[in-house]
Amino acid sequence: MAEQTRRKPLWSALSRFEQFTLVSTVLIWVGVILAGIGLFVAFQHREEDRLAFAQATAVASAPTETATPSPTPVIYPVGWSTATPTSTPTRPEQPTGESGAGPTPTREVATPVLLEGRQTPSSTAAALAPTATLSPLYPPDRVVIPAIHLDSPVVPIGWHVVEENAQRYSVWEVADNVVGWHKTSSYPGQKGNMVLNGHHNIKGEVFRYLIDLEIGDQVTVYAQGRVYTYAVTEKRILKEKGEPPEVRLDNARWIAPTPDERLTMVTCWPYSSNTHRLVVVAKPVSPPNLSGLGE
Repeated sequence: MAEQTRRKPLWSALSRFEQFTLVSTVLIWVGVILAGIGLFVAFQHREEDRLAFAQATAVASAPTETATPSPTPVIYPVGWSTATPTSTPTRPEQPTGESGAGPTPTREVATPVLLEGRQTPSSTAAALAPTATLSPLYPPDRVVIPAIHLDSPVVPIGWHVVEENAQRYSVWEVADNVVGWHKTSSYPGQKGNMVLNGHHNIKGEVFRYLIDLEIGDQVTVYAQGRVYTYAVTEKRILKEKGEPPEVRLDNARWIAPTPDERLTMVTCWPYSSNTHRLVVVAKPVSPPNLSGLGE
């Protein structure tokens, strides 16, 4: 009978040292693999935490939308609405002033009009001039208010028409980054109401600190080298948003024509919203300086 040879299992064929070495090697590789997986997972979590922190920081440091409120829409626009309904307006309809004066006539003067001597006045300018004067009419081109550190160019502005509740309203424009002069209001040094407006919380904020003016503060208006000085005599805060048309109509009398010479400055208020109108009135304190721009 042939001798049968029994083979030992591989594990049994190994010496104790070889068995210990094999087990140690397997355990080491298992440890290396687990450590690698742990490092990969930790790196992923760290990257996610870093991105989340970066996004949170960006959101926290970004300016909020409510810091600068949007202009009050349509029937309460930024600037000054005369709030006078009109069917087919060709100019802003202004209410009768305290003096009973009618709407301001439109004066489109392309060049200075001298009412006697070297230039021949146009018939339109001559008809619209309230009284004869030796000085030409120049629109304001700069305003300086030392009390609030304001020094701004002045540009002519017009109006546009909006419709609300089947009524049409003439609404004054507001210039960006500079002060605007209502182009149908009076000229510097002329009898009547010279009206300036400006933004207070957007687009330059030229009238942001108009609210800080006090009675007696001086306002200097320049027009082609001529200097006109005014002093603040009144400051009014008028509720506009949500008010009925008759209240807004009464508010609008502040930009209506007047029999006396005055400067009226208007803007929205307060800074966080546009629910009110701020009106500052100034009266002339000295004759115009015709010698130049001197400060």
